[in-house]
Amino acid sequence: MPLYRWGADKLEPVPSTNFESESLMERGDLQRLLRDQSDALEKGLFIITEEYSNWKESGRSIDLLALDSKGHLVVIELKRTQTGDHSELQAIRYAAMVSNMTLNQVITAHREYLVKRGIDEDARVQVLNHLDAADEADAEIRTERPRIILASAGFSKELTTSVLWLRDGGMDISCVKLQLYSDGNGLLLDTSLDIPLPNARDYQTQVRVRQEEVRQQSQVTNTMGSDVFRQRIADMPERAQEELTRLCDLADYLEREGLARPMTRQGSTNTVLRVNLPGANTRLINAYITNPNGKSIGFYRGAWERHARESMNRLEEAIEPNALNVYGTYLAEWSDEMLAVVRDAYREANGVLPPTAPLPDTAPHTPGPAA
Repeated sequence: MPLYRWGADKLEPVPSTNFESESLMERGDLQRLLRDQSDALEKGLFIITEEYSNWKESGRSIDLLALDSKGHLVVIELKRTQTGDHSELQAIRYAAMVSNMTLNQVITAHREYLVKRGIDEDARVQVLNHLDAADEADAEIRTERPRIILASAGFSKELTTSVLWLRDGGMDISCVKLQLYSDGNGLLLDTSLDIPLPNARDYQTQVRVRQEEVRQQSQVTNTMGSDVFRQRIADMPERAQEELTRLCDLADYLEREGLARPMTRQGSTNTVLRVNLPGANTRLINAYITNPNGKSIGFYRGAWERHARESMNRLEEAIEPNALNVYGTYLAEWSDEMLAVVRDAYREANGVLPPTAPLPDTAPHTPGPAA
C-alpha cells in the first residue's frame, strides 16, 4: 500500500525506495535496528541473541533468536531483497538446530549477547521477567517446535507457496514485509504481515493452538503422586533403581507429612517427578528419568533462597564445591546426606521444625490412586 503525507488540501504520496538504493545492509543496518525495536516485527518479542551459531560442523548463524510473549522460541531471518532469497529453507534448518534448547542455554546465550554489546543487565532476571516466572522451576519455554518469522523487502512466489504449504502442515511460520520510504527528511520503514493475512490470523492461530494442545495432550500426561514415576523406575538398571526408589520414598514421606504434593509429568523423552510445595507450583527439587537410562535430580536455587535458605547452606556443603551455581544444579548421583538435607529443607519451607531437626526414616511405599 502507498504511504501518504496528510496535507492541508491533499494527500501527498511519499516516494518508496529500497535497501540497495539507500546502501543499507542486512546485518549492519536492518538487524542492528530491529534487534532493539523488535515490536516492529511482532509485539512482545524478547531478543535472546543475534548471530547465534552454537552448534558444531556448521558456520551458519541465526540473525535474531527470540522468545515471543507466550515463551515460544522464535527464529528470525532478515533479508533486504525483493525475493526473500530462500530464507524459509535457512530458517527451517535453524529451527531444527535449536529445537532442543533448554532454559539454561537461553539464559547463557542472552548473557553472552549482553556482554558482547556491553549492556550491564542480569540475563537471568531479564529472561525470567519476560516469562513472568519467579525462578527456573516456574519458568517454561517452548522449544520443541520453534516459530519462524521471515522479514524481507519482498517475497518470491516460490517462497510464499512454500510458506503456505508449511503452515498447512502445522508449522508456525510468518512473512513480514519491510517497505522503505524516503520523504526528503529521512527514511521511513513500514512493516506489514503478509502471511498469514491479518484478517485470517486470529482464526488460524486458534486452530493451530487447539491442534497443538491436542498433540501435546497425546504426548504428555500429568498424574498426582509418584506411582507413575515408580513404574518407570522398573525399566532402569539395578543401581539406578535403588537411588531413584530412595528419592521416591522421600517424596512419599513428604506427602504423608503434608510437606509436599508430588506430581509426575510423563512425556515422550522423559519422566519428571515434581516435588511441589503444598498449594503452589514451586518446588525445591525435581527428579528426572530421561530416555533411555538417564537420571538426575534438579535443585532450584531461587526456590531454596526464598523458602529454605538455612538448608541451602547445608546443601552447598553436601554437594561438590561450586556445583550449586546462580541457577541451581543437576546431579546424576545423590547421597543419603543430600536427601536428609532435602527432607529438612521441605520442613523449613513449611515452617514445621527448625531445619536441623531430626527426621524419621521413610516408610515403605503404598501405591495410591492415580489422579
